[in-house]
Amino acid sequence: MKIAAIQMTPSVEPSENFATMRARAAEAAADGARVIVFPEQAMVLLQSVTVDALTGIAAEWWDSFAALTAELAMEHRAVVISAGFEPSADGLPLNTVIAVGPDGAELARYRKLHLYKAFAQSEFEHTRPGDELPPVFDVNLDGESLRLGLANCYDLRFPELFRSLVDRGADTLVVVAAWASGPGKEEHWSILTRARALENVSWLVASAAVGGGPRDAATTGLSRIVDPLGDVVAGLGPRGEGIAIADVTSGIVARARGVLPALENRRIGLAYELG
Repeated sequence: MKIAAIQMTPSVEPSENFATMRARAAEAAADGARVIVFPEQAMVLLQSVTVDALTGIAAEWWDSFAALTAELAMEHRAVVISAGFEPSADGLPLNTVIAVGPDGAELARYRKLHLYKAFAQSEFEHTRPGDELPPVFDVNLDGESLRLGLANCYDLRFPELFRSLVDRGADTLVVVAAWASGPGKEEHWSILTRARALENVSWLVASAAVGGGPRDAATTGLSRIVDPLGDVVAGLGPRGEGIAIADVTSGIVARARGVLPALENRRIGLAYELG
């Protein structure tokens, strides 16, 4: 099953981002993608808007953003995964990922658990965290099956979240991100994306925003698809938009877990609950 990780530069204008999403989805579908993944902040670039502006954008644009995701899924007969800002009853919006199937029905929704608070930046100023573990869901298309688990950006630094997905049957880990630029940050991204795939002997599909902000360098890019043994089989650089696409199959997971049965070899049992 071909999966595409879209690398795009979100702006502060949602309508511009919608146009970009339409164009990139069409390109990915033309290349045979059956799952199309957009990055975190595809709806609007967080670093470029004030708290009040983001809250207003969430209230005004979220329904249209969700509708666009469904529209693209139905138009291209694909599963489309996208991330934007969902209004909440508590004031600050949620950083939310949605997955929609080819019939336009929502398959999964994940409200980001781990809000970024590091390197002198804090998402808590703009958004509030979700309160449920990320979902795992099945994708069955063209006689192929995958079980996807969702994660969002800063989640990469919390391996227990990914292990919870695999313990619920995920064989493909889908990460949306707007990974902030900074000294060493590209190396962190590279290490963590490969580590999460390898330690869980699972595919990892990472769609990342690139550029943006005053100097067009707010986010790192480096979208990639990593196989269950930690090899990057498709990837993009730290500059410019593009699409990383690869054939992701459950058979490769089964073979990898056969030669590297690390999940079976575990001796420490885990139970997952929110702190």
